[in-house]
Amino acid sequence: MRLLPHILTLLRLLASPFLAWLIIQSRFIEALLVVCFAGLTDWLDGYTARRLGATGELGIILDPIADKVMLVTLFLALTYDGLIPLWMLALVMGRDLVIVIGSLLLWTFRNVKKFVPSITGKISTFFQIVFVLLVLLHAAFPLTFLFWLQMLALALTALFTAWSGFGYVRLGIRLTRRLPA
Repeated sequence: MRLLPHILTLLRLLASPFLAWLIIQSRFIEALLVVCFAGLTDWLDGYTARRLGATGELGIILDPIADKVMLVTLFLALTYDGLIPLWMLALVMGRDLVIVIGSLLLWTFRNVKKFVPSITGKISTFFQIVFVLLVLLHAAFPLTFLFWLQMLALALTALFTAWSGFGYVRLGIRLTRRLPA
């Protein structure tokens, strides 16, 4: 029973390739259902881990990886399908690449081991999730108001992704100026 949170997280991780296939096949309603299932398992794995006292290092590592794999899969598949502009994919992936490379450099050269997401980073992730959901919704149900919501989410996602990226770069520069530990 204590493995249930990890099993739920693994299900979410394994759903990502299936989700990409659904999007490429233009099966957007089914893709929305998979995303809803993933959201439910994300909530359930956290809930069951706390309830069963099964929080541990595996869950701490695996849960955010499953979330990021799902989000990256959505961006890649929706861009491949022509539903997200290539520049948005480049912005989102570029920011994440800067964060990962910066974190590795700080860990290697400055022994910084704890990386807490910034508020703008969390807001950026929120808008990225809202954006891909609206893209999927509009693809499944091509209604005008969904298109305009998608365009608004595109603008806000671009704004907060760029803003948080600059914030992480500034933070990285500040941390490199500290004396090595």
